Amino acid sequence: MKKNQRPVLYVHGFRGGDYTTDKMVKSGLKYTGKSEFLKALINWRGQITYEGAWTEDESPIIQVVFQNKWVGENQIAHWLTRLLIDLRKKYQFEEYDAVGHSLGAVSLVIVNLFEKRHSYMPKMHNLVLIAGPFNGVLGLNDLPNINRITADGRPAFMSPTYFRIYLNRNNISSRLKVLNIYGNVEDYSNSDKYVSVTSASSIAYVLRSRVREYYDMPAVGEKAEHSLMHDDSDILQKINLFVYAPDGD
Repeated sequence: MKKNQRPVLYVHGFRGGDYTTDKMVKSGLKYTGKSEFLKALINWRGQITYEGAWTEDESPIIQVVFQNKWVGENQIAHWLTRLLIDLRKKYQFEEYDAVGHSLGAVSLVIVNLFEKRHSYMPKMHNLVLIAGPFNGVLGLNDLPNINRITADGRPAFMSPTYFRIYLNRNNISSRLKVLNIYGNVEDYSNSDKYVSVTSASSIAYVLRSRVREYYDMPAVGEKAEHSLMHDDSDILQKINLFVYAPDGD
């Protein structure tokens, strides 16, 4: 393996699978001129198996797939922490980038909260959040146009998950660079049909003042539907530029 490798993890969310991140992975491979990647399969007991190959370039790609696709963000974050420690033991890298869709995005923020607690964990560098239900899901613990962002950027209401992240906000890594992508299909709900704009964008109140760089990227129209954003060509291009283009570090 080469020194200073910084792998890129692609993480799906609730009810997702490898099909969720396939186009993102293929787009990343094309952008970097690679043909191989590593797939990490995590079963319902948290046992990890691998398929494919760890590449020798600067940004090996790892597609993370959970056998149990019905678990919540805390369990996903626990499994991701175990995976990161296992990968570091095998390949000796110190930093990594990550792309998460839906609950995978929420889980990656929670993983970042663990860094100070686990000294052997590799450190998150670039983080892409796509359609993250940080402050509720429509029909579960959120309703269209009920919550709002106040003048100081704070959400008027905090879900239990959001409140937990907020309480632990000082554990967020100051070295982190974040791109938050969220959708609005432009109907009455101001949402991507599953996650409201308020829910997805409210994470800015926690992250913006604590990380190195933070960017919002709203998507609108048909391409902004929750399960379409991770396949949209414009969004894929933005993800690749954010993750793989040199940033001077």
